[in-house]
This record gives sequence, C-alpha cells and structure tokens, in this order.
Amino acid sequence: MLSQLPKELDFINKFRVTNQTLEHASWRDNSFEADMWECTFGTEKTFIDFRKVIDDGSLLTAPKNSSLLGNIKRFLCLQTHPSLTGSITVNLKTARLRVAVALHVVDYFLLQGSELKLAAKGFRMVTSDDVMLFLDILTSHRSIKTSIYTPKKRIVSFLMNVDVSPEDLAATKVAWPELFELDDNESDWILPADQIIKARAWLKLNDIYSPGNASGMTEFKYRVNRTRLLRLAIGNQVLSDLKFDGLILDGLDVAPSRRFNQELPAVPVNNLDEDERAAAEFVASYIGALKSMRVARQHGVELISDQALTALEEATVLRNERTKERARFTTLPFEVANTIFGQAIEFYLEYGTELVDYYLALAATHGDMRQLPIPIPDKLRALGVTDWRTATDTREEFFTQLRSGRNLYNMLEVLYGAIGILVNTLMARRVSELEDLTQESIVEEAGWHFLAFNLRKANVLEHRQRSLRPLPNIGAEALKLLAKLSTNLRKLGYKSNGYLFDFPFSAWHSNPPFYGTCQSDLRRCFDRFCDYYQTPTDEQGRRYYIRAHQLRRNFAMLFFWQGSFGGIEVLRHFLGHKKPSMTYRYVTEALPGKALRRVKATIAKDMIKADHSATEELAQLICQRYALSLNELHILPERDVVDYVEDLLASGEAEVEPEFIEGPHGEEYRILYKVIKNPNRLHEA
Repeated sequence: MLSQLPKELDFINKFRVTNQTLEHASWRDNSFEADMWECTFGTEKTFIDFRKVIDDGSLLTAPKNSSLLGNIKRFLCLQTHPSLTGSITVNLKTARLRVAVALHVVDYFLLQGSELKLAAKGFRMVTSDDVMLFLDILTSHRSIKTSIYTPKKRIVSFLMNVDVSPEDLAATKVAWPELFELDDNESDWILPADQIIKARAWLKLNDIYSPGNASGMTEFKYRVNRTRLLRLAIGNQVLSDLKFDGLILDGLDVAPSRRFNQELPAVPVNNLDEDERAAAEFVASYIGALKSMRVARQHGVELISDQALTALEEATVLRNERTKERARFTTLPFEVANTIFGQAIEFYLEYGTELVDYYLALAATHGDMRQLPIPIPDKLRALGVTDWRTATDTREEFFTQLRSGRNLYNMLEVLYGAIGILVNTLMARRVSELEDLTQESIVEEAGWHFLAFNLRKANVLEHRQRSLRPLPNIGAEALKLLAKLSTNLRKLGYKSNGYLFDFPFSAWHSNPPFYGTCQSDLRRCFDRFCDYYQTPTDEQGRRYYIRAHQLRRNFAMLFFWQGSFGGIEVLRHFLGHKKPSMTYRYVTEALPGKALRRVKATIAKDMIKADHSATEELAQLICQRYALSLNELHILPERDVVDYVEDLLASGEAEVEPEFIEGPHGEEYRILYKVIKNPNRLHEA
C-alpha cells in the first residue's frame, strides 16, 4: 500500500494512479484502515462506523470480511475522487451529499444481505433483477431514504417484540399517567392497543421520548426520538445516520403540547408535498452512484458486476414514468407579497427598536428575564405586551393571544420575521446566504450601503465568492438592529455566534439566551409574522406562509416585469446567476403564460415605436390584421399596441423570444421576433 502523504501534500494523492488511489478522500480525517472514520465536511463533523453486523452474524470489520469492507470504503472515497469527477474538485457540501447517497446505496444492500449472501459472496450475487428492484424502490416514494430504510415497518417490527414487566408498567403509569391516556383514534395506530401501552412504557423507561421537535414540525409533549429508536432497531446493520424527524408514528407520540407552529394549513411552497413520486434529480443521484461502480471496477474494486448494471439502461424510462421534476418554490401572488412587505416595514419601524432595547435591558439584569423585572415601555404596552410568555391550552387560544401582542417572546419572533421579509424583498438572497450574514455583512461606503455575502452556487473548490450588492437604507438599518442585539448580548457576557438571523430566544428559553439554527428559527418567525397579520388564504382556506426563496423569486419577477428582457443582465448580476439564460428560465418557469405574453408584447411595442427594422414585419402584420397604416400604428396609444401584439402572441401568429448564444465574453443573448406565417423567416435584434 502507498504511504499516506502529509496533509500539506494532500493534493498529490489525487493523482496517484494505482489501486490504492481510491483510498484517498480529502474529507476523511483519519486512516483508511480505521474501523470508524472521522469525517469533516466544512464545519460539520461526522462519523462512519463500520463495526456493523452483516448477514452471517459477523462484524463487517472482522478479518474474514476485509475484502468486502475495503471495497465499500473505496466506493465511498470514489464519490469525490478525480477518477470519477475528472478535473473537478467538488466542494464540501456536494461531497457530503455524494457520500450520503453512496452510504444509502450500501445500506440498501447490507439490509438485503441475507438474500444476497453478502458476507460470503460480496456483491457478486447481485443480479440485474436486484438492480431493477432497487430502482423500483427508489421511485416508490417521494422520500427515497424512506423507501430504502422503511423506518416505520422496522419500528413496528422492533416494538412488537419489546416487553415490560408488570411491575415496571404499573410504576410507569403512576409516574406519567397522561402518557397512557387513550383517545378514539385506535384505527390509526401503528400497533394494537395492548402493544401500544407496552410500547409507550418501554419507550419511556428507555429514555426514547424527548421534548417536541425544535423545528416546530410536531406538537407532542411525549415525542418519540426517531433517531434513537431506529439505532436500536437497525442501527447495528447500517452505516448512515438514521434521521427521520418527519416520520409519523400514530399512537406513539402522545399528548399535544402547548407549542403551536401554524394556525392554518399552509399553501404548498412547491409540488414535493402533494406529489408522492420521487423527484427525478434525486433518483438520478442514486443512479449516478450505482454507475460509479463501473469506474470502481476499473480500479480493481469488486462491487456490482457490469452485467448486473446493464439494468441501468432502463433507468431513464423508469425515471420518466415514475418520477417528478423537482419544482422550484411557487410564486406568491403580487398582492400578497406587496401587502406583507408593507406590513413588515410598518412593524419594524413602529416597534423594532423598542423591542430590541427592552430585551437588552432585561438581559442586562442577569436575572430571570422571563419575570420582566423592569417596567414595560409605554409603546410596548400599547402593542399589548404584558408577559414574557403565557401558557395556552388550545390552538385557538394561542393564536388569539399572539395577535393580542401579549407575549414579548412572540413579538420578538414577529420582529425577526418582519426584518427577514423586509430584507429579502429588497435583496432577493438565498436563505443559505441569509444564514451567513453578520455585522460585517453591512458595508457602508460614501453614504451608500451594500450587503456583503457569500454567493452560493458560485464557488471555487471550498471557497465561496464574496459579493457586494446595493442595500437600501431601510434594509441596512433593519440589519443593524439585529447586529446591535447580537453585539450587546455578547458584551453582556451571553453566548452569541454573531449571525444576524440566529434567533436568541429559543422555545426552551433559559437564562442566558440560547441560539438555535438559523433556517428553522427563521421559518418559525416567518410563520409567526403571517399568523400575526393573518396573511391571505387560497380558495382551499390554506394560508400563504412566506419563505425566503419565494421573496427572491418575487423580486426577480417584479424586476423582470418592469425592466423587460433588457433588464436580464442587471437582474442576473443581482441574483448571482452565472448566465442570462439561467435568469430567464428562473423567472419564466413560474410566470403565468398571460403575464409572460404581456412582458413580450411590451418589449415588441418599444421596438415598433422606435421603428426598428427587426420588428418591421411584425408591424406590417399588425397593420394588416387591424386595418391600420404604419403612421396610425406609430401614433396609437402604447397600451393599444401592446394589446395588438399580445393578441398575435396568444394566437400563435407571432413570437418574441430571447436566443442565448456563447460569445467571446461568455453567454450573450438577442431578441428574436418571429412572424409564424412562414416559419423559415426570422428577424433578429
């Protein structure tokens, strides 16, 4: 085996051309031979423990399984290796995703080990039928991970076999009586009633119940810790983390708590929630991992045979029939977006400074701020604030109380939501870019403000491109208010990580303030804002709960509408897209056909009014169709000309489209005006 080079010469490992090449991985911190790998993906530290039980009862790390283990390890390393990626070095986020997919693939075959005789034969017994069955399983559910691990089925099987002594059962019922209160939903339970009682007792005695989920997705006082339970059920057989927070376990999660997330059902933000099929791009990533086994075999790594992998030739057909295209975030109605923008500005200006200053004053006492030890300012009393938080027993009571402004905690949530809406309506940033904002992100030069951020999806290896975009004053002042909060808490001796959108008032608030994760906290604050202002509902009574990326798309569409095609370059730069075609697709894929026709007609109108040669034939067609002379067309009100062009676009007799071409300075575009009566005739501008 080749010796491992020092970290400083790490790059040389990528170009060593022997079988041991596949033992290199930049994200692995310890040796290839280790029974547990320590892995670092950016700031995320993870472990892969290979000490798992395989089908013959032995450990994967046993000497007799060294060949199988080595092949699996090289398969994982291959996912980010130049042998597979060519000259491209993937960034750490992509590396983490690739390795996760590869782990899922390995886990699937480990779980099928007894049928495949994995311990004795390795992957040699895997046939094309087995590969096709795996592809079928991949497309059977929108959650591919759920399809592979079947967590509910395995939990049911595990809990059916647990036992609790009569003495322990009786003692548990006395200590936690509400855990054993049964409702009328027995038909929905995943276990029979007698086993449900036994399972609840066993889960409590084995410390498997935990407080409600931090993301706010569940509302149970006794909530099964899915990861911990699955580790007991199948954790000794698989390599991946078993995280299934969204898994519904009817009958095991008990006693609705006093934490409420959303008042009404939410308008879906994309099609993933309503379409049970798996997303095509995710299925493709698993198929890609399977295909990479061919590259592994070229390096002498024995995985699934090339003959068995011929089943992948049918994968395209299967994917087209059984999968859905992953939708981007749906577009908010303009009237909804504009209304919440105004409300966000109003709440920030009216109460923002007072809320932050009062919270900082409470923090400065270093006492239990939940007791509100100093008087509430008059403006906050006018808002309705009387308490830190008060308990509520019903959803209706909680949201009535929210809108009364009674709880300081909830009003701080609404403020964070307001500032998030305000800033992203103006700046159109990805939520991952918002996550990274700190006080240093607010840049002031010569009286102008700019937002400095790490541009996502535009990076060189692991280094993000640092970008500046103009920041309106009101957005800058709102972010400075969050920076003031973070900075002063740190000065007062409280923990602060410096990120502007990390919310320091967790649902399990204690003194000192606790900082949670940005995205889940920000989503909750958006939800609080929407329920506070009772944003509109759709025809099914579902509320528009705002997400940052919807505001980004809304910004793009509004800019596109006002600037037409001529604004593509400016919009592309502002959004951080690499090519104008990406920006055009980003906007138009969600723009209703009628609205897009109006934009196109407006562009054509401008060219016709300017008597541009490119629209000469289009102008002639309008004159012919509507019995006008060219002179009359030029003096018509602009709105009438737009209407005429729009009619021709709707009928299919004309078309206005951008054409994107690779020029000497990158991608360029031009507008094509087509009169469809003769498809071979094309006019360009």
